[in-house]
Amino acid sequence: MIRSIVGAMLAGLALGVFGLIIACVACLAIAFTTGAEVTLPGIIHAELVTIGGMPQLGFRPDWAGMAATLGVWTLLAGILGALVARRTRDGGARAAR
Repeated sequence: MIRSIVGAMLAGLALGVFGLIIACVACLAIAFTTGAEVTLPGIIHAELVTIGGMPQLGFRPDWAGMAATLGVWTLLAGILGALVARRTRDGGARAAR
């Protein structure tokens, strides 16, 4: 059961990191293409500004927000892994009877 929980938490952490990367890249791409300010609350803020006639893409990441998001995502994956492990274990015991 512990192996299932740890595996689910590691998978949740990996999925969370990949999801945050995709969300940040999408936020930057939207800001670049539309020229507007784009914000993912608590994660990243991006904007396209013109300085000296040249467009520049500026962004401000919120590292604490990203860490909190990954922590919550990993915790939820661990809880889901525990529920699946318990269901699998209980189902196996019932089937053996």
